[in-house]
Amino acid sequence: MEKVKLDQKRLDQELDFILSQQKELEDLLTPLEESVKEQSGTIYLQHADEEREKTYKLAENIDAQLKRMAQDLKDVIEHLNTTAGPADASNPLQQICKILNAHVDSLQWIDQNSALLQRKVEQVAKECESRRKDQERGFSITFD
Repeated sequence: MEKVKLDQKRLDQELDFILSQQKELEDLLTPLEESVKEQSGTIYLQHADEEREKTYKLAENIDAQLKRMAQDLKDVIEHLNTTAGPADASNPLQQICKILNAHVDSLQWIDQNSALLQRKVEQVAKECESRRKDQERGFSITFD
């Protein structure tokens, strides 16, 4: 009976030792888990922000180029219209004016559609941000 008590005491001591080591491991792992959460969230956020910024700058650049081209064409057409004189369908200058007018109309259409595209890009960016937040919430729930 004494041997059983001794074995039980030794077993309790070993169990206490194991529990203390487990507690130490938990204390060490907690800051590491927090660090991983912060890093992975930051990396995803940085990548999404960079992509959104690139897309937005590209859309702005295209919009500015289209506006400059439209203004240049308007200036050329205005100049041609003032120097052309009376309308003559066989006059090459009048034919050029018609072509340039068609180009201006096309550029205006492109400008309108680029504005529409800009709005769609902004909507996609908002949706991406929303999904990122949802994913972060799911990610944090997993680690909590």
